[in-house]
Amino acid sequence: MADPAELPEPDRIEGAPHPRETERLFGHAAAETTFLEAATSGRLHHAWLITGPRGTGKATLAWR
Repeated sequence: MADPAELPEPDRIEGAPHPRETERLFGHAAAETTFLEAATSGRLHHAWLITGPRGTGKATLAWR
């Protein structure tokens, strides 16, 4: 695994907390549940595409 200091930083929206610092994810309960169910069942696909407009929670979902 890469050293955290070497990982690229995701885009930030000025005034918004970094995805690592965000405790809540609004409006994506179904996506989060689908991902968690796949991860806990051992059926996690090798790749997931998380797409959408800037500021919609993609990085926050990925960090969670």
